[in-house]
Amino acid sequence: MGTALLSFRPVMMSRGGNPSPSTPRWGGLAAFAWLVLAFNLAVILWGAYVRATGSGAGCGAHWPLCNGVVVPRSPEAATRIEFTHRVTSGLALLLVAGLAVGARRGYPRGHRVRRWAAASFAFIVVEALLGAGLVLFRLVGDNPSLTRGVVGALHLANTMLLVACLALTAWWASGAPPARWPRGREAWLWGTAMGGLVLVGASGAVAALGDTLFPGGERAAALAAGLPWGTQVLLELRIAHPFLALTVAVAVAALAVAGLRRPAGSSAAPLGAAVLGLLAVQLLAGLVNVVLAAPVWLQLVHLLLADLLWVAVVLLAAASLQAGERPA
Repeated sequence: MGTALLSFRPVMMSRGGNPSPSTPRWGGLAAFAWLVLAFNLAVILWGAYVRATGSGAGCGAHWPLCNGVVVPRSPEAATRIEFTHRVTSGLALLLVAGLAVGARRGYPRGHRVRRWAAASFAFIVVEALLGAGLVLFRLVGDNPSLTRGVVGALHLANTMLLVACLALTAWWASGAPPARWPRGREAWLWGTAMGGLVLVGASGAVAALGDTLFPGGERAAALAAGLPWGTQVLLELRIAHPFLALTVAVAVAALAVAGLRRPAGSSAAPLGAAVLGLLAVQLLAGLVNVVLAAPVWLQLVHLLLADLLWVAVVLLAAASLQAGERPA
């Protein structure tokens, strides 16, 4: 794999730093970057499956070893699930590292592809450390503490930043023009929408944890029985999450509609349409998730839609804030 990574070449650049019009948008590094993004989304979904099935303690309080060994023998179901997640997470780390090396070799110092690939590697290292902390401090399995909820929320926020960096690396490696930093009202709108989405994701991680620990009707019974303050917070956030999601959805929809108004030929228009479509489906999935008391399969669908929506919003921002363009 290493030889293949080092042989990747980016889209050819003109002297101004823009893609050469005679060069295809899909170079080797670009295709690899999209593949790395897709693989990481799959790893994220499997991580959610680990949590939803209560398999986080499948390897005991050992990391990076599993129950004190490299490869567990005759593992139980929980151990197989957790061990698979560790193997795929390790492979994701290697793939992101390869992406960063390929970008470093193929692009000049300070280039946006190189910077965002390096940021991706930094965030996946933090991702691994947070995952290790959950295991080593026993914040897995049936642990209902507030500490687990806080670390889980931080884990999800870091995951979203990782996905954003990977998406932007792939986007710009594919030849998209650079973006400018927003200012004034535009900066406030984008900051509210994207920061809000991270908060929604973090609260969703806590809500999903509550659904796992106290599924269905057990939630009301647990609250009535009197629980530690931290555990009550985990359960009450389940109620707050949908309202926060609806509030942020308004800001996201407004930016998506603005993207639809971009000039013909702009990639912001189809991305705006994609954001609106994903947003509608995601809100519907969230409603069904509440009605059906969050079955595992629907939790995974809900998370996948959230990840795809996040990627679409990040790319919409990159397309809408192209250097030299002003808001419509």
